[in-house]
Amino acid sequence: MVLMQWRRIPRDDPADPHGIGDLLRRAYEAIGGPPLTGTRFLHDAGEMLASTREIEAAVSGVDTALYVGFQRGEKLDTERDIYRDLVAGGTHVTAFGAGQPRLALEVDWVPLEEDPLALENQWYLLTSSPEPVAFVGFETSPEPLQSTGRAGDPGKTWEGFVSGDKRLVDAIIEHLERLKAAA
Repeated sequence: MVLMQWRRIPRDDPADPHGIGDLLRRAYEAIGGPPLTGTRFLHDAGEMLASTREIEAAVSGVDTALYVGFQRGEKLDTERDIYRDLVAGGTHVTAFGAGQPRLALEVDWVPLEEDPLALENQWYLLTSSPEPVAFVGFETSPEPLQSTGRAGDPGKTWEGFVSGDKRLVDAIIEHLERLKAAA
């Protein structure tokens, strides 16, 4: 079991002002073993959207679990067709976010308190099969833009990572499962 604080901690470090690198460093220390592999940083909403679509395509029609984060429930509503199709194809979807979606979907919804620094309140997709992969995007926009509008709206900023390191994927899924059990 990997126990750590799964949240970014902003820093006075020009190389890592939003604390994403620090979060990965802390995860690596908590996981132990060799360095994380297959992990790269993302800084562009377009790259992040491409990563999400790749993961959704990989699990489409596969009997597997997919964990997804929508900062707020209403954001799941905007993706309802994609997730309806994934569920119809056999993918078990567990979604996390603040509030509630307005529309009923056949996903497990885990309501969260809003916390812009916590991993579970971010934009993410994780699955352990058919191949382990984690995409996590942290919104680093100024406060008035946080959790509003679309990811690519003017003024929005993002930092995140995508990783195929099974140890990291499993550790984040374990964290999300603990939150789900506590809800």
